[in-house]
Amino acid sequence: MSEETKPTPDAAPPASEAGAVPDAEREAKIAAAKAKAAAAKAAREAAAAAPPEGESAAPVAPAKAPAKAAAKAPAKAAAAKKEAAPAYAEIKDDAFIASLRAAFQDDIKEAVTSNGQQILRVVPERARDLLWYLRYDASIKFDMLTDVTAVHYPDRKAFEVVYQLYSIAENRRLRVKAELPEDQPIYTVCDIWAAANWLEREVYDMFGICFEGHPDLRRILLPEGWVGFPLRKEYPVEYRHNEWVAENLNILEIPEGADLTGKFE
Repeated sequence: MSEETKPTPDAAPPASEAGAVPDAEREAKIAAAKAKAAAAKAAREAAAAAPPEGESAAPVAPAKAPAKAAAKAPAKAAAAKKEAAPAYAEIKDDAFIASLRAAFQDDIKEAVTSNGQQILRVVPERARDLLWYLRYDASIKFDMLTDVTAVHYPDRKAFEVVYQLYSIAENRRLRVKAELPEDQPIYTVCDIWAAANWLEREVYDMFGICFEGHPDLRRILLPEGWVGFPLRKEYPVEYRHNEWVAENLNILEIPEGADLTGKFE
């Protein structure tokens, strides 16, 4: 080897080896600078989003799905509570109802409340006596009869006559119910409340319930001679061609296939 090519301790490494270390260091420095810049940017964005000192942070809108679930939760809870609640609850700690029970004993079969409405169930033979007492002799006098109606229970072969009472002075309502067999009449209360006259006639017209002692018990909505009582459960809801309809309504049946494009006579 000649002296020109003989390496010396102070000689620099070849160009390929000399550039390797500086390139690695350069890449590391670039990566560190990028990381530092990203961290600084994130810090600036966080500082910009933060509210001024002394102010609370703006509320974050909840996700839609949890919001809907939260909205449905109370409704589901209310529905469950409604299903769990009994339809009727026995009336307790009511001095007026207690006085009625004391006066009529076992003739009042039940005293319950439903949706804020107090209800008394009485044997039908004592219904008139109880209603008279409520009108004239009770500590709370129910001077207004707002309605008389009925419900048909064909499975029990029975009706339930319903009286809706109101005390004007006390602003209090009371419902009295009396269940009786389908063929059993009940006493009128026309002499207790004059309004019962037409109300009882309507119940007779729709259900066929007879009110003993009524001064003029006849149909009030349907014509005399009508067959059946429309609010009984067995009454057919569809039109029936009967003798009364044929005689009084002059309904003409159109033959099948008739030409209706011309003059109809």
